[in-house]
Amino acid sequence: MILQALGKTAIKWLLIAVAFVVLLSAINYGLSFVPFTPQFNAKRAVAKADRLEGQVSTLEREATGQAEIATATETFHTRELVIRETAAQSIAAVRNEPDADTPLAAGRAGLFRGHDDSLCVPPAPCGTIADLARRGEGAVPPADPAG
Repeated sequence: MILQALGKTAIKWLLIAVAFVVLLSAINYGLSFVPFTPQFNAKRAVAKADRLEGQVSTLEREATGQAEIATATETFHTRELVIRETAAQSIAAVRNEPDADTPLAAGRAGLFRGHDDSLCVPPAPCGTIADLARRGEGAVPPADPAG
């Protein structure tokens, strides 16, 4: 009904306009594959932006990892300082004892065990060394006489 009202010439012009729009769209799409055209350059720019976003993401993850490593290293050095200070205090206290030159008494051995236990920070495997010391074995195994 609407088509009859428009007439045959109007329908022809409408079809020509639609065909023209389709033709322009096809040409624009085709130019995106031809080098040195704005469409081709725009397509390359989008691809480059995507690639750079991926690189930024990778660099952010690396920076986060480096920060975690730095924090862990700082924590390790802090623990090392605490352990050194505690060991120095223990050595000074033991050397100043009046019976520093006499054989080890049970109370003094308990004092050493207490210091050893205070130096064991959770991830450290101190339990095995402390167990060896309680059994009277050395922390370092004796050398093999065979070689």
